[in-house]
Amino acid sequence: MAKGILSFLFSFLIVSTLSQTTETTSSFTPIIQDTSEYEQNKNDEKDVIYVIGSKEKVFYTPGSAHFIDQKELKTFNYQDVNRVLDKVPGVYIQEEDGLGLRPNIGLRGAHPHRSKKITLMEDGILIGPAPYAAPAAYYFPSTSRLSSMEVFKGPSSVQYGPNSIGGAINMLSKPLFGPVGSEVEVSGGTFSQLRLNNRGQKNGFHWFIEANRKEGDLIRSLPNGEEATFEQNDVLVKLGKSISGRQQKLEFKFSFANENSDETYLGTSSEDFNSNAFVRYAASQDDNLQWNRTALQASYSISPLSWMKSKTTLYHHQMDRNWSKFSDLFNRQDFRSALGTGVDPDNLVNLLRGTRNSANGTESLRIGANDRFYYSQGIQSKLNMSLNSGEIAHEVSIGIRIHRDQVERNHSETLAQMIDGDLIYQEDSFQVTNKNQDTSNAIAFFTEDEIIAGDLTTKVGFRVEQVDHTRDPRGLLGTSIQKNTENVFVPGIGFNYSLNSEMVILAGVNKGVTLVGPGQSQSIAPEEAINYEAGFRIKSPIYFEAIAFYSDYQNLKGTCSFSSGCSDENIDTEFNGGKAEIYGLETMANHEFSKGSFRFPVRLGYTFTVARFKTSFANSNPEWGSTSGNNIIRVNDPMPYVPQNQINFGTGVQYKKFSMDLNILWKDQLADQAIAEGRRLIPSYGVVDSAFSYNYAAKGRAFLRINNILDNTYLTSLRPFGARPGSPRTFVVGLNQQF
Repeated sequence: MAKGILSFLFSFLIVSTLSQTTETTSSFTPIIQDTSEYEQNKNDEKDVIYVIGSKEKVFYTPGSAHFIDQKELKTFNYQDVNRVLDKVPGVYIQEEDGLGLRPNIGLRGAHPHRSKKITLMEDGILIGPAPYAAPAAYYFPSTSRLSSMEVFKGPSSVQYGPNSIGGAINMLSKPLFGPVGSEVEVSGGTFSQLRLNNRGQKNGFHWFIEANRKEGDLIRSLPNGEEATFEQNDVLVKLGKSISGRQQKLEFKFSFANENSDETYLGTSSEDFNSNAFVRYAASQDDNLQWNRTALQASYSISPLSWMKSKTTLYHHQMDRNWSKFSDLFNRQDFRSALGTGVDPDNLVNLLRGTRNSANGTESLRIGANDRFYYSQGIQSKLNMSLNSGEIAHEVSIGIRIHRDQVERNHSETLAQMIDGDLIYQEDSFQVTNKNQDTSNAIAFFTEDEIIAGDLTTKVGFRVEQVDHTRDPRGLLGTSIQKNTENVFVPGIGFNYSLNSEMVILAGVNKGVTLVGPGQSQSIAPEEAINYEAGFRIKSPIYFEAIAFYSDYQNLKGTCSFSSGCSDENIDTEFNGGKAEIYGLETMANHEFSKGSFRFPVRLGYTFTVARFKTSFANSNPEWGSTSGNNIIRVNDPMPYVPQNQINFGTGVQYKKFSMDLNILWKDQLADQAIAEGRRLIPSYGVVDSAFSYNYAAKGRAFLRINNILDNTYLTSLRPFGARPGSPRTFVVGLNQQF
């Protein structure tokens, strides 16, 4: 609490001191701004929480950055954030459930699994359940509540942490201070959704309330014909008041979300996948995930001068989850080989299918319950200033975050027999498999200066963090409390030079870091890379951008997780991977052609990536491949789940009140593991989505979205247990009405 008060006072001290100094003795003077523009924007909270703020600003940004605005989000009205981010060059998505319930996002070749190597934020605040102690992202906000998204890579991501070796993503929820009104959206089809919101104000008091509910069937069905279902609820409440001529704002944000889904990690054999990719095995009949998340935030914003603004946020998030699921067979690893190779002398796959019984009552299935409780809390303060000195202008950002998070694991296991296609649980077989508590305390400080001198914009900055980790084994015999401390310094510099009003060139270099987690061996080193980028942007007649990147990893780090094939006792164990390199090219182009009342938007994105190890070593991490037999990773072995080529193409036609859009995604083949022996390839695939919209009234819209319109069946993952598909053809039709 004392640290929180100090941070809050720190923010106010900076504001008051700098405003006095600037007005009296400083040689710096504020950048002259257009007064009318300031009057229009000063009450918009994007002045505080946005980093890019618009597609136009991206053009002059030193470094790779992308802005997805409200119009782009509404075009397809995707409920799956994977499909939104697939349009951004340099983003890699590993589909898991076909609906985007648990996104796996990587940036610039960083392993996408559980999005744990990137920084995820909503309104500039970390949203992971425990972003330091357990960075795997089991929670993601509903895309319906977002107004825009920002993606940062290279030098643009320096200020974000803790893990931003690939970059960072900031999602912006709908603003509190905006037009008064209500909105209702109802849709049905493959799944149904109801969304309601209301924004209002009275006597300077503002409110915004939005509620979302989505439910439907998962993409795979059980062999008895029963549908596996899911339901999600998401509620967002914002309350606030403008103070002192609207130069100050006080805002409270509350959100609650939950999910109940019959999701599983268990895939199928390749033979069964080719026969019917959307059938599940009987062994997963009781698999179920339930989670609840609550978030509370209080923010104070002040803009005492047109060139100065500050925002301080107190936040507390907590989440509890329990995923009860098939986790293994009595003989541990043998069935995984049977799923992958088809060599199954013990007929284990039939046991999973439920077409044969457990022999003599001895062939047990292990049903695990991974029960966890998380919290994440802290205080974050950021000050932005627009200053100039002669012909040189400065956009200065200073920020501090004091943070604490924790995960408590209570994992257990129960044995069951497969009898006539049903799981029959064995009495007195319950046992605890993993019990610990990881806690992280962090202090992070960053500063950044964007210097504008004529046609040259230079952004230079750094982030420093001190993180104290603690692992408490919670009474397990033979173990003791473990502590470790990390000190991180992350510098970066980027340039943007205007050759003329229509073309800029850019370059930059920054350090990327992924922290060592709690309870790790002293031999584990942080993941570190020096990242380089260079490219150009052309604004007209067709917007075009090309950026080449190279990441030189001094040490690659892997983390063992259940979803990547690790046993429960090794969950969250980390491994050194030695030197590695990732390099490639990101390009995008877009333009809107017109003819009379017709408009034809066209967009093309392409990413080329090579991600490979540069050190040979004996591997112990199941995420990278087999840990028995020939387990040697060799120089130039590929990093798993990173495609070499991926393309996203969009086009459509808009005529008065009607619009039709197509989105085409193609991904190259990729490796399931690094080790050559036993390596399997995920084949390349393509998916075509379509969206139709008709504005039947000034504030009314009817829409139809068909994902995977060609109903292509494609493989997305072979982990942890067998083949799992991407989404089949789905459709949603609905109405959106504003009042």
